[in-house]
Amino acid sequence: MPPPATLAALLAHTAAEAPDAVAFRYRDETITYDDWHGLSAAVAAGLAARGIGRGDVVALLLPSTPLYMICYLATARLGAVTTGINVRYRRGEIRHLLARSGAAVLVAVDEWHGADFRAALASVRRDVPDLREVVWVGGDEVCASTRDTITRHLGTGTFVADAARPEDAAAIVWTSGTTGVPKGAWYAHASLTALAAIEARRHPDGLPRGQMHLAAGLSFAHVGTMARIAVQLGSLGHTIIHDAFDVEAVLRAIQAERLAHFGAIPTQAIMLLDHPRRAAYDLSCLRTVLLGGAPSSPELIRRVRDTLGVQVAVRYSSTEVGIATGSLPDDPIERLSTTVGKPTPGVELRIVDDTNAPRPAGESGQVTIRSPATMRGYWRDPEATARTLDDHGWVHTGDLGWLDADGYLHLMGRQSEMFIRGGFNVYPAEIEDLLVQHPKVARAALVGVPDETLGEVGWAFVVPADAATPPTLEELRAWVGAELASFKRPDRLTVLAEMPVTPMFKVDKRALAALTGR
Repeated sequence: MPPPATLAALLAHTAAEAPDAVAFRYRDETITYDDWHGLSAAVAAGLAARGIGRGDVVALLLPSTPLYMICYLATARLGAVTTGINVRYRRGEIRHLLARSGAAVLVAVDEWHGADFRAALASVRRDVPDLREVVWVGGDEVCASTRDTITRHLGTGTFVADAARPEDAAAIVWTSGTTGVPKGAWYAHASLTALAAIEARRHPDGLPRGQMHLAAGLSFAHVGTMARIAVQLGSLGHTIIHDAFDVEAVLRAIQAERLAHFGAIPTQAIMLLDHPRRAAYDLSCLRTVLLGGAPSSPELIRRVRDTLGVQVAVRYSSTEVGIATGSLPDDPIERLSTTVGKPTPGVELRIVDDTNAPRPAGESGQVTIRSPATMRGYWRDPEATARTLDDHGWVHTGDLGWLDADGYLHLMGRQSEMFIRGGFNVYPAEIEDLLVQHPKVARAALVGVPDETLGEVGWAFVVPADAATPPTLEELRAWVGAELASFKRPDRLTVLAEMPVTPMFKVDKRALAALTGR
């Protein structure tokens, strides 16, 4: 029997197979797979009563709670499309995402952590003419009973039957916008179920069943949830939800739940390692820490391994490519700290030059990826789609890298972040990895800025390991110059108390560039 080819069919199959298995735990509430199936039908009925059908877009401006996941599957069951809006976004970002997506209905929290979304939406409503209705949910309600909230606001009408088809759009996931206006990568149901099938190939015996996972504060609007939801459905995953990233709450959860596996983006891993009370918690249960979502420095990978005594795994993907590469369990630390693993079986990867011709092993170029699990294009943006997705189905990621003789991918950074100093190409990621190894540096980033003489120069931003003794530019230039070519040394330096990050916890290089005044 072929596996279910839509999210709706996958949810129905899983709920029938294990109705009492736990899907989510959030605060004091537990949602089983049978609950998820039934509650999503109730929400689907409410959305259908509001005129939502195949191809319509439903936007979710909700924190990471079970309500988000139920609304996502309810929309999918109608053959409609979900787009998520991070609750850390504000007026301009909300306006852009609603207008570009053409959302017909918005399900939104009215207030969250001091942000007044009713006021924000009122100020942009005239700029989003496609939006027909807003379903407001109180901030206290999303933290309380999901069942009561659905009954009160969303569960009206009668749900007839699942209407989704494999090629229907299921999700729009927005790029982070660190170097430009966010673009919406859209995925079909078939893309998402293919992603789960490819993920299963990473495991000799298929996807581990019933594995407990801590979702610690990352927005469910991120590709890590939106595109990988089929992985949870296909493996009966048990997700513990924290609606914000609180390091001590994470430490308590690892200890109390005896979690064996923990996934984090680099920023979160650094915060956990640096927490002053980390040693007070028993983390001996941890066996694996997965680092993904953004590049990890070699120094961080070694530190996670040595401090926590765990096996470190690394992954590489992007908003446009839900699954790409990963390390192997027996990879030595030297390989873990210098590569992002090999392409997962079922994923094709090649390095190409500016003419789209493949480059041989050892030579650098742009990373391109092809698989059944990639995005189908940018939503309502054919020009951006044509620039990124070629006629043969290859996604041009904008990342620069090279493959070694064993097929491992070495990343060099974003093509858009590369700058040219005096005629030489400079890749910030290479210098950043070296800067964070300096004993006076905790975090580092580098941006290229205009220069009258050299065209562009590198401006370093660092968070010192000790605020009382920050590094000097001369020290950092000597440190970099001892290992790399002289033109890669930073020309300017700004010391920061903390590094600005995007709502997805990536270093915000647009904010750093603004600090230079160039």
